[in-house]
Amino acid sequence: MKNERDELAQVGIGAMIVFIGALLAVTSSAYVMIQGLEKIGQTTQETVSVATKEAHTQIIFVGGWVDDHFDDYLFMIEYQSLGTEVVTSEIGYVLWCELNDNIYRRYGYLGEPLASAPDDVTIWAVGDDYADGIPETLESGKRYFVIADGGRGGGSAGDGGAPSDACGPEFIFTEGIKAYYSIYLPNGGHTTQELQVNTFAVGESVT
Repeated sequence: MKNERDELAQVGIGAMIVFIGALLAVTSSAYVMIQGLEKIGQTTQETVSVATKEAHTQIIFVGGWVDDHFDDYLFMIEYQSLGTEVVTSEIGYVLWCELNDNIYRRYGYLGEPLASAPDDVTIWAVGDDYADGIPETLESGKRYFVIADGGRGGGSAGDGGAPSDACGPEFIFTEGIKAYYSIYLPNGGHTTQELQVNTFAVGESVT
C-alpha cells in the first residue's frame, strides 16, 4: 500500500513539474510576444512619425515669370513643414530640358550666389529686400522669390558651354519645348515644376 502511495505521489509530483514547466513556457512566450509587440508598436510609431514629417515638408510653386530678355526665371515658392526650418545652402536645384536628344542641365544650391541675379542673391523672402542677402534658413509657411538661370553646369555662372541660355525662357520659347525646375530638400523630398513660355516678354507668366 505504501509503495502504491509512493508511486502515486511520484506521478503527482511529475505531473506538477510538467504543469509548472508548461506554465513557465507559456509565460515566457507571452513575455516574448509582448516585448515583440511593443517593439513593433514603437517602430510603427517612429515610421508614422517620420512619414508624417516628410509628408508635411515640401516646397510649393506659387508662380513663375520671365525675369529678363535672355535666360532668367523668377519663381515664387512656399516652404511648408511641421515648424522645422531648413538650411538654404543644403537645398539643391536643377533646371533642365531636352532638345534633339541632348539634355541640358543647370544646377546648384539655393544658398549659392548667382551671377545673373540682383546682387548675386538667388533667393529672398517675399516682402524683404534682396539686398539683405540670402537667408540662412527657410521658415515654414513663408514665401520666397527665387531666381533661376539658364545655361549649363553648376556654380555662380555655369560652365559657359553653348548654348549659354539653355533651358531659359527665350530658349524654350524659340525651340517650342518645355523645361523643368526641380528643388531638392536635404531630407530627400523634392518638387518639380514644368515650365512653358507661351509669350516671351519680361513679366509674362511661365505655365
